[in-house]
Amino acid sequence: MTITQLPKIISPTLHFYHYVLGNGLNDSDDQIQKRRDIFASNLQKIASHLTSKNKKNAGEFVRLIPPDKDISRSGSLLDFTVKDIPEECQRKNSDRLYLQTGIITSRLAVRRLNDTYLLRFTSYISSQKGSQDLETFANISEHLDNLKIELGQTAILAGIIPTTGYTEDQIHYIAAECLSYYCVEEPEIISRHLIEGNFLGSPGYFYPQVVTAHRFNSFSVKSIHLMGVILYQDEEAETKANKFYNILQTMLLSYHKINFFYSQSVALKQILSHQYQEIEQLTEDYSNKNWNKESLKQLPHQSLEYYKKLSFLSDQEKTIRANLHNYRGCLEQIEEETGKKLSGFLAEFVNDAEHYLKQIETTIGFMSPGLQLYDKLMLAVQTQVSIDDEIIQKQQSEQQQKLGQLLTGSCAAIALGQILTPAITTSISQNYIDKDPSQPPSVRSLWWGGLITIILSILSGWLVSRWVYRWFTHQNL
Repeated sequence: MTITQLPKIISPTLHFYHYVLGNGLNDSDDQIQKRRDIFASNLQKIASHLTSKNKKNAGEFVRLIPPDKDISRSGSLLDFTVKDIPEECQRKNSDRLYLQTGIITSRLAVRRLNDTYLLRFTSYISSQKGSQDLETFANISEHLDNLKIELGQTAILAGIIPTTGYTEDQIHYIAAECLSYYCVEEPEIISRHLIEGNFLGSPGYFYPQVVTAHRFNSFSVKSIHLMGVILYQDEEAETKANKFYNILQTMLLSYHKINFFYSQSVALKQILSHQYQEIEQLTEDYSNKNWNKESLKQLPHQSLEYYKKLSFLSDQEKTIRANLHNYRGCLEQIEEETGKKLSGFLAEFVNDAEHYLKQIETTIGFMSPGLQLYDKLMLAVQTQVSIDDEIIQKQQSEQQQKLGQLLTGSCAAIALGQILTPAITTSISQNYIDKDPSQPPSVRSLWWGGLITIILSILSGWLVSRWVYRWFTHQNL
């Protein structure tokens, strides 16, 4: 639904939360430093478009504290020791920088929340400046929609528009129109994706946009770029809501962590499923595959990698469960302090998170038998390799026996030949060929004597090798 004339808005405000993991599960030092560099780069992109009240560019003095001082689990990460920070940008006992660009007032804070970096940016035009066109949201959110998103990012556009004179469909369209100036999409397209919510009695609309945070091989990890619009009825409603943006900051951190780690679990599930199919196939093809020691060496490594991924999946389930607990705590805190429950998108996300947990628990239950398959396959392969080794050793032993027989026979043949040659040659010469004992054996006698000696040596060597070698090896003869 369109409106012939869009309303004006009082006190248009941008609440911007940019989250980056300081250190995630099983991260290396290089990954941690890379994330910090990305976070610092995004901070500079924002600061370079801001100025102090005296028109000094914030990019000249906005800095993160050095890495060696980033040791606390919580607190500010802005370096307030930079000499170039104008005095009008600081407030006593505040961890924010206060900036002014024309009629736009901004507050910038950078904090560590345990394992997460938070860049919190608030930009608004005071109600004292009167009513503003909805296009003002394009000015107060300039250059924020193209930051590299890692853990997650939320941008909430808020302002005072008396909604009593509009139908629900018209309010829905006004919210889409507001967001179009932030994310540069057509209101008609945005309108299809808006999810209705309620923030302390004020109408709210949310547009969760899925973005790719990381890509590895054929898998990707997704994050959420959450955009929202909250339209207050009057200043009282705005003042009441502003008190709870600190709680919202913590709640949104849990929201983004749940989505981020669930996306990681989906990618991990795909990797584990592929490996599970491989081990199932190996098990089915066991009898048709030639196994050897190299195959046996690979299986423990594959089993360990499978266990590590399964353990990582369990860690993600615990992380999501802890963040869901924190998320519920924020909802309860808001209800306790206001007497009102959040409804719609923010409240119903609890159901989504519980569904994510059930899916991960199911995946862990389904994939866990893969470890038993690896153990059984390793045992079977180890047994097969042992049997094959025993057969090979037996074959080698038989070959060694044959070689021993050959050596024994050869030695016996040579020895007997040396002993028998003179006697055989002389006997043949005197009795059969030359028949003259007074003359030395002729060449013919020598040849015949050598031939007969060889035949007798071979026969005797064969007999001796069999009996002698068996006597030494079996000792039962």
